[in-house]
Order: sequence, then C-alpha cells, then structure tokens
Amino acid sequence: MSAIKNIYIPQNTIRVLRSKLARTRFSILAIELARRIAITFSVLVTLLTSLLFLDLLADLDIQTRSLLLFSIITLTAILTIWSLFSLITKWKNDETLALEIERKNKDFDSRLISSIQFAKRKAAFPENAPMSMIHNMILETKDVSKKFNFLKIVNPKALTRATLIFFVIIITSGIWVYSEKDNIPILVKRALGEQIEIPRDTTIIEEPNISKVGIGDNIQMTFKVKSKKTSELKANLNIKYNSGRNVKVSLERTEKEPDTYTGTIEDVPESFSFDAQIDDAKTKTLTVTAIERPTIKNISATQVYPEFTKQSPTNHVPGDFTFFPGSEVTINIESSKELDSGNLKFLGMDNQMPLSVNEANKKEGVAKIKIPSQSLSGFSVSLTDSEEMDSKNSAIYKISLLTDLPPEIRITYPKRSEELVTRKATLLIKYEAVDRFGVNSINLKYKREKNEIITIPLMKEESSKKQISDSYEWNLGSLKTGLSEGDQIEYWLEASDQNLSGLNISSSEKLSLKVVTPEEKRADLLGRTSDALGSVDEATNDQENLNKDLESIIRKNTPIKKN
Repeated sequence: MSAIKNIYIPQNTIRVLRSKLARTRFSILAIELARRIAITFSVLVTLLTSLLFLDLLADLDIQTRSLLLFSIITLTAILTIWSLFSLITKWKNDETLALEIERKNKDFDSRLISSIQFAKRKAAFPENAPMSMIHNMILETKDVSKKFNFLKIVNPKALTRATLIFFVIIITSGIWVYSEKDNIPILVKRALGEQIEIPRDTTIIEEPNISKVGIGDNIQMTFKVKSKKTSELKANLNIKYNSGRNVKVSLERTEKEPDTYTGTIEDVPESFSFDAQIDDAKTKTLTVTAIERPTIKNISATQVYPEFTKQSPTNHVPGDFTFFPGSEVTINIESSKELDSGNLKFLGMDNQMPLSVNEANKKEGVAKIKIPSQSLSGFSVSLTDSEEMDSKNSAIYKISLLTDLPPEIRITYPKRSEELVTRKATLLIKYEAVDRFGVNSINLKYKREKNEIITIPLMKEESSKKQISDSYEWNLGSLKTGLSEGDQIEYWLEASDQNLSGLNISSSEKLSLKVVTPEEKRADLLGRTSDALGSVDEATNDQENLNKDLESIIRKNTPIKKN
C-alpha cells in the first residue's frame, strides 16, 4: 500500500458532498446554541421570579435582596458563556460527520468517509489497482447521498424539551406576575435596592386626584383596592378642615364593584386635608383647596335688527330673549368673580362661542352672535375664573325666534273671478298689502293663455310701508301685442319684502279677463244691472211681507177697549 498520487477526483461531486456536510454541521451548532440559550433564559426567569416571590412572601432585607440579585447576574453570565462555548465544543469536522452519517445509512458502505479522505489526499490505495475505481466510488457516493437526508443525524429533541420547559416557565411566571401586577413594580424596585414598603393584605391601587373643589360642592371620594381578603374591609376617610374640625366619613364597598370603596363629603365649607385607611393600607395625606365658584350675577342682550327692517335696537332680559333672524345680538354677562374665560353653548346648533372678557373689568364679558333663521332654541353659559375654577349647574336661557312671513296681498276690486273686457278697455284694480317690516315691491303679473308671464311694476320705494291700500288703472289697449276678441288673460298681484335670503314673495288670488265685443260687454253690464235691480225688488218685497207679519203680531197682542 502506498499514497495515491495524481488521481483524478471529480471536484463538483466533492463540493456537493462537503456542502451537505456543512449544512448539517450548521444545523447541529444552531440547535445546540438555541438549546443552551433556552436553558439560560429559563434559569434567569425562574431565579428572577423566585426572588420577587420570596421578597413578597418574606419581606427580604436589602442585603439579602442585593446578594440574590448579584448571584442571579453572575449565574446568567456563566450560562451565557456556556451557550457561546457550544460553537466550539460541538464543532465537528467532515470526517466525523461522515462517520455519523454512515452509521445512520449503511448504503454508503464507507464510501462517504473514503470520498472525503481521498478528496483531502488522506487515503491510501494499492499501486496496481485501476485508477478509475476511486472516480467511480465517488460518483456512487453522490448517487447514495441523493437518496439520504444528512439532517437525519441532527437530533432536535433536546431543543424541543428545552423550549417546552422555557415556555412552561414563562407561562407559569406570567400568570403569577399578572396576579400580582399591582405589586410587581414595587417588588422590582426593591430588588434593585430601593426601600419601599409592601402592603401585606391590602393595597390601595387608585385614589382621588382632587386638588380644588367648589365651596358647597358634594364630593364623592372613590378608592380602588386589591386585597387578599374577600369580605368587606374596614374603611374610613379622615378629614381635617383648616378651621381645626376633624370629621370621619365611612367608606362603603359598592355592590357592582367589590374592590371599590366610596364616601361623600357633603357641602364642603372650606379647604381640608384627608387620608384614607382601608384595612392595613393607608394613603398619604392630601390637601384640597375649597374655592368659591363663579356665578352669573346679571345677564342681558342687545339686538340690532337687519337694516331692511328699519327697526331700532332693543334690549332684552331673560324671559324676553325673542330675536329676529339676521339680527346681531350682543349678550352681556356679569360674573361674581373675575374671569379668565367663558363659553356660550347654543341649543339647536352645533356651535359654541367664546366669551370675550373685559380687560378693564374682568367680571364682565360679552359674546356676539348672528341669529340664524331656524334651529336656535336657547343657550347656556359656562365660566372659568382667574383661579381656574369652573361654574356649575349652568342655567338654560330660552330663545324664541320671530318668523318673517311674506307680505299679505289681496285684490279688493274687481271681485269677480272673471271679467269681460273690450280690446281697448281700462281695468281698475284695487289692492291692499300688509307686512310686519314693510312691503318692498308690488307687481302685476299676467299671461295670455300659454304665453310667457309679463310683469308690470306697481310700487317700489326705498322706504317700505308696512300697510298699503292703492289702485292701478290697467290700460289694456297699450299692451305691446294687441288683444283680440276671445283672448283669455290670467292676472294676479305679487308682493315682496326683504329678509335674510333676499326677497320674500307672496301672491294674491288669480283672476281672469275675457276679451269680448262691445255688444257683449254692454249685454254683460245690462245683465249685471238687471240682477242688481232684481235684488232690490226682492229685498223690497221681503220688507213689505215682514211689515205685514209684524202688524199682525201687534194686533193679536193689543187688548180691545170697551166703551
């Protein structure tokens, strides 16, 4: 036997084999490193949780806590080094891995280890043997490796066990930490060297955060506790007023929340300090300052009407807040205390308005609002004084809105729904119009059958009148398009005033004209005259019959005188 020289080795095949071995080596190292890290963290979490648990149970002194914490840190450092050292201790070369793989798969029949050794020139071969045997063996090794997963030699069971143990520890510790979540911050601070007391049975976890109250207020004091006891705890609120008077208020457990205790301080007269004692837990002494709340001493409003109404400004007091849409209203407020700010909230509107405080007299403030056409029904006022104390129980001031109705207009003459006219007649139209703030315009409107509507202005003045009674002589012969017998004309009057949205228009009833011949018009007049005379004759006959009946009644009731 002698060393082999100048043997042809298929390098591509060798690279494939060594690559598989490298992946196997990396997997072994990664799994081992992860296992040791899991063990390290498991130990760390267990020891830290144990330290907190023992401290909660036995109230360890600061020297013991410091020693235990130092021990945990030291052990953790050692385990961390042990974990990293696995990269060295668990390293396996190609030959070692090849032997382990061949023990898992007998099909290699020493081909894998031989191929690796021949590739590294570490193997020997008889000098008279055919050189092709080595080449063929390596190729056979490649074929066998294709059918075998090298990672089968990697055992993940140890990592699985370590990971499972880690999660069990994490879940167990997490459950305990959650159950003591209120004490954990205290325990951690104690573990780090702070001197903090641990409530033994009861912990007050929430207390009132009150620094200012209004004089005369009723204050509900609420405390939330965590207690090992399930029964109702003895709980008291100790109050000491600035005048020296001491008061004890019992705290009662609420039915809906057994961990909540409440008590009420009624009609606070002055500043005070307080502390609460609930079972074996006690709060620090806290101070509360009692301050007079700002109130509204006086409130009024000034209304400036829209220009078109020609109305003078008016003053208003609560109960008489009746405003016209479009008016500018100034609300004047006088407070019992100097103000820092204020706010007006309007009902029926999603709108708030800040109060402008008078710098010369900070007890006074104003707010201006333009009255809308609808929705507004009232307002409330909130005040904040210079001591940052808010007003309380704000009153609602009712607002009534005036409605700007359109003018009322009617035709008083002619009275008939249809008049007969000739082509060149002049029609007398009498009309009346009324509006709260004045009529802005009156127009005569007419149309001939399906033709367009034509407008004739009858009145338009700068200074509107509230009540109008007038007439108009309509010369039909002056129409641009002459009239013909048989034409039908529909006409009416329109009146308008000025409001927020512009013109507010109303219409009279619609009347009609029929163009006839002069003969037909005379016949119509004669007929109307006969009707009138007939009405007079009928009335005369009715009066004669009435007189006769009356005479008969008188005679029946008059006694006859005997001579």
